[in-house]
Amino acid sequence: MKKLVIERKFRSSIDDVWRAFSTADTLKKWWSPKNMTATFISIDFREGGVFRFCFSDESANEFWGRGLYQTMIEPSFFSYLDTFTDPDGNPVPPSYFGMEGDEIVESLVNFEFANDGEFISMKMTMDDSYDQAMTDEMAKGWNEMFDKLESIL
Repeated sequence: MKKLVIERKFRSSIDDVWRAFSTADTLKKWWSPKNMTATFISIDFREGGVFRFCFSDESANEFWGRGLYQTMIEPSFFSYLDTFTDPDGNPVPPSYFGMEGDEIVESLVNFEFANDGEFISMKMTMDDSYDQAMTDEMAKGWNEMFDKLESIL
C-alpha cells in the first residue's frame, strides 16, 4: 500500500503542538482545509477513543469524518483509523460526498513529533489507497490545515 507522507516544522513547544491535536477548542480553529470551517469537533483523545469532525465549505456543504484512536505515546506519537462518515458517525464511501470511490476506506494515520532545535518536527503518514487525483487533493487539504495550525502556534 502506498503512503501519503507530509513533514512540517513548527516553531513551538512539543507540549503546545500536542495540545493543538488533543484539545477540541484548539483543534476546531485549524482542523479544516483553506476556505472551510470545522463546524463540529468531538474528541476522546485516548487509545480506543473516538474523534469526530465536520468540515463545511463556503456553500455550506458538509464533509464528516471519524477517527478511532489506536496508539498514544504522549507527546511524541499518536495514530488513528480515519474514515468518511455520515452525520451520525456511520462509515460511508467517498462517493457519499461526490468524490471518486464507492467503497468505505479506513486509513491508518500516524503523527510523530520530535524536538528539532528551536522547532518541533512533525511527520504525518497516512495509508493511501486512493487514486492519484484524490491523493493530490488530500495532500493539499492536509497542508492547508497545517498552515492554519502554524498560524495559531
